[in-house]
Amino acid sequence: MILPQKAFSDTILYLDMDSLLKNLEVFQGLVAKNVKIMAMIKANAYGTGAVTIAKALEKKNIDYFGVAYADEGNELRINGIKTPIMVMNPGEKNIDLMISQNLEPEIFSEDSLHRYMEFIQQKNIPDGKIHIKVDTGMNRLGFKIKDLPMVIESLKNNPSVKVLSIMSHFASADISKEDAFTRKQNIDFNLFCEKIESELGYKCTRHISNTSATERHTAFNADMVRIGIGLYGHTPINNTELSLSPVAHLYSKVSHIHFIREGEGVSYGRDYIAKEDRKIATIPIGYADGFPRLLSNGVGKMFINGKLYPVIGKVCMDMTMLDITDSAIKVGDPVEIFGSNIKIIDFAKNCKTTCYEVLTRLSSRIDRIPIHNQE
Repeated sequence: MILPQKAFSDTILYLDMDSLLKNLEVFQGLVAKNVKIMAMIKANAYGTGAVTIAKALEKKNIDYFGVAYADEGNELRINGIKTPIMVMNPGEKNIDLMISQNLEPEIFSEDSLHRYMEFIQQKNIPDGKIHIKVDTGMNRLGFKIKDLPMVIESLKNNPSVKVLSIMSHFASADISKEDAFTRKQNIDFNLFCEKIESELGYKCTRHISNTSATERHTAFNADMVRIGIGLYGHTPINNTELSLSPVAHLYSKVSHIHFIREGEGVSYGRDYIAKEDRKIATIPIGYADGFPRLLSNGVGKMFINGKLYPVIGKVCMDMTMLDITDSAIKVGDPVEIFGSNIKIIDFAKNCKTTCYEVLTRLSSRIDRIPIHNQE
């Protein structure tokens, strides 16, 4: 990977935009041509930078974007994104903002449904757009099957509200021993959809599949699939056959080099005491940036000039020290935190977590820089 030099900080998350678009093509190849794709760019596009990712995908005519909160959708609109945006948890105080920015709420409870309908009536809005969320077993958000009569009656009494889609979420589509439950979720979901569509007299877009379901349960793809972590080059089932490419590559630079003598300690608490003279490098990344304290005292490693070097002492808030004894490393040399040589999945395992959490907890003070290797 060719790394650009211009950045405001020494610790940078490089975004391989060619990989992003290749990953999109992989999932486009898994679904029928008439099946839409909703790109999930909640949580700042899984930590990578929502506006940058959205602009790249919009140029490829992505069908939909999905965000968690109204302010995430608002940021996209402010930055010129025109693609339809669904908001999964719109919040009771954000209806006005959503209407003004043409954001589409996910409605998941009697309270949220009636609150939205009241707003539509008060403002005399002729075409309120909503997405109905059904809880088929995730037990997070959504209407239960028993709520169906209330939902139907409310919608029939408010014809100005249009149901654009009906959706649910698989709880364990990545786990083979849960396949029977996944199938049951899909059956219950389609029964709910059929009853609503029958009563309303029109078809709604159906979507229940996430990244894992799109890979493992292609028969359940319905009218649209929601792809999140897969777009960024990862899969919950670690399916190497998909040939996904990681989008995010985290780099820093050596900011200081010094030598310590036998018996000297490194970092807080002096957990590390040198048994002999050592050469130490200080790297400007710490737990405030998303490099956790779990990686202290040799658990974590960084890649410099073709070799791995261990963390020594405790990871600090803003800095981490490495043992670079017997190396020719210089101040300013690039340091790979994760990327081509340290796979993010291995980094995540050392952190006792997932790729999702590694990416989303990266600090805002880390620059996000898009790169295009094929230009």
